[in-house]
Amino acid sequence: MAAKESTLKKINYRVFAVILIITAGVSVMLKLNKNFDFKVNVPLKFKDLPKDKLLKSYSADKVQVTGIASGYAYYKYKFYDQDYSIDLSKIKRKDSLTYYYSFNKEKDPLKGSLENSVVMGFKPDTVFFELDQNFEKKVPVRSRIDVAFSAGYGSLEGLVISPDSALVRGPKSSVDTIKAVYTGDENLKDIKSGFRDSTDLEPLLPIDQLEIVPKQVKYKLKVDKFTEGSLTVPLQLVNVPQGVSARVFPKRVNLVFNVNIKNYEGIKASDFKVICDFKDIDSTSTTISPKIIDRPQDVRDVRLMEKTVQYLFVK
Repeated sequence: MAAKESTLKKINYRVFAVILIITAGVSVMLKLNKNFDFKVNVPLKFKDLPKDKLLKSYSADKVQVTGIASGYAYYKYKFYDQDYSIDLSKIKRKDSLTYYYSFNKEKDPLKGSLENSVVMGFKPDTVFFELDQNFEKKVPVRSRIDVAFSAGYGSLEGLVISPDSALVRGPKSSVDTIKAVYTGDENLKDIKSGFRDSTDLEPLLPIDQLEIVPKQVKYKLKVDKFTEGSLTVPLQLVNVPQGVSARVFPKRVNLVFNVNIKNYEGIKASDFKVICDFKDIDSTSTTISPKIIDRPQDVRDVRLMEKTVQYLFVK
C-alpha cells in the first residue's frame, strides 16, 4: 500500500512539473509577443572604401540604437544579428581629410530580425572619418648592414642589395616624408668568405598603414683575400699659370694600396694618375698637395705616402 502511494506521489509531482513548465513557457511567449522598448549596442562595419583613399581613423566603432520591437525580434537580434554597415563611398566631406555619416532614424532601419522595428534614435548620431589619399612613390633602399672583415680580407664590390629601390604606398601625408627604406640592422664581424641572404625592409620610423613592395630584398657579398702593394708614380702638373713653367720636388710619389691576390701582379704604375692641380695653390705657401684622380678598379684603400710636395715657378 505504501509503495502504491509513493508511486502516485511521483506521478503527481511530474504532472505538476509539466504543467508548471507549460505555464511558464506560455507566459514567456505571451510576453515576447508584446512590443517593448529596446536598447542595443551595434558594431559598425565599414565597406566600399574608394581605392584611392585610406581610412586613417574613425570616431566610433559601435552605435547604441534605441527603439520599439517585439520580444521575439529583440532576443533573436541579440543572439544572431550584429553589425551595421556604412558605405564609405557615400559619406559626406567636412573638410580636406574629414568625412562624416549621420544616422537617420527614418532612413536607417536595423537589418535582420529588427528590420521592422521602430528606431527611436542613434547614439552617437554622427560618425566622423579621417580619410587620406592613397599615395605611392619609388625610393632607394639603404643598408644598415655593417660588415667588418678579418685581417687580410675585403671586397671590391662591397655589399650588393637587390633590388636597390622599393615602392612605398600609404597615406600621402606620411609617404611624402619618406626619403628611403632600410634593411634590417645587422653587425657582421670577422668575415672571411662570401655569403648571400635576405632581409626585411622598413621605414626609419614606424608609419601606420604603410606598404612596402617588395617586403624583402636580397643581399650578397663577394669576399677576396687581399694583400698590400706599393708603387712609385710620376706626378702630372695641370693648370699651370700662363707665362711660367712649374717644377715639383720630388717628381714622383709613393702610393700604397690593397689588392686581391689574384690581381696583384697585373697592377702597374701607369694604371694610376696622380696630379698637382695649380688651381689649388696657396700664394703664401710653396707646397702643393697631390691628388689621385684615376686608379684601377681592382684596388682599394689607395693612399699617398707624401701629403705635399714643393713647387717652383720658372719664367
